[in-house]
Amino acid sequence: MNFTPIRLAGSVLSLVSGSWAAYIAYSATNSHSELQSALIVVGALLALDAIVSFAGIRASFVVGAGLSALVLVIVADQWGTFSGADASVALVVSLIAVVTDVVASRPVKGMSEQTNPMNLPVFG
Repeated sequence: MNFTPIRLAGSVLSLVSGSWAAYIAYSATNSHSELQSALIVVGALLALDAIVSFAGIRASFVVGAGLSALVLVIVADQWGTFSGADASVALVVSLIAVVTDVVASRPVKGMSEQTNPMNLPVFG
């Protein structure tokens, strides 16, 4: 397992994004709509996915990117339901989480070109 700094950042940002999304959906002042309930579920799933991604499972970053994008869509659709600052934070953190999760989902290069045993010096 190769755990790079971008994967750590993706895991942390997904955890923050999921927790924040569930928090703002739960604490909304208006009556809870179906999309607010969906945001609670998506936020909880994103937080659980982030916990799994700390193990370095590559597929969890792809799932995290998709769930973070779903948080973006729901928060943007329900913009007036949440306070402006809470919704803005959710959008920014989710957008950054999408980008870092997409980058973290790429395979890690296992061996550099310099340490490759097939890259031996040629004498002669």
